[in-house]
Amino acid sequence: MWKKIDSTFGWLLVLASCGHTLRTLKLVPFLSGLFVWCLAGSLAVALLGTLNIVRAGRPDDKALAAITAAGTAAWALLALAFGKSIGNMMDPRVLGNLLIAVVLVFFSGATFRMARRHPKY
Repeated sequence: MWKKIDSTFGWLLVLASCGHTLRTLKLVPFLSGLFVWCLAGSLAVALLGTLNIVRAGRPDDKALAAITAAGTAAWALLALAFGKSIGNMMDPRVLGNLLIAVVLVFFSGATFRMARRHPKY
C-alpha cells in the first residue's frame, strides 16, 4: 500500500508539470526568456516526478533515494519561493506542490533508511 501511495505522489508531481507546461503555453509569450525557463522548470519537475516513481519501485537503491530526496526538497523550497514572489503563500499551486514534495521527501528518506539497513549487495 505504501508503494502505491508513494508512486501516486510521483505521478501527481508529473501531472503538476503538465499543468505548468499548459499554463506556460497559454500565458507566456512564445520563445521569450521566461517561456524557455518556464518550460525548463516543467521538464525538471517532470523528470523529478519520474525519478520518484522509479524510486518507489526500487526499495534497495540508496543512491536514487538520496537524489530524489535532495531534488524534491529543492522543489519544495522553489514552491515556497514562488509563493513569496507572488505574495500569496496560500496559493493552491504553492500548497499543492509543497504538499506533494514534502510527502515525496518523506518517502525518499524512508527508502534511503531502509536501503541502508538492508543492503542488497
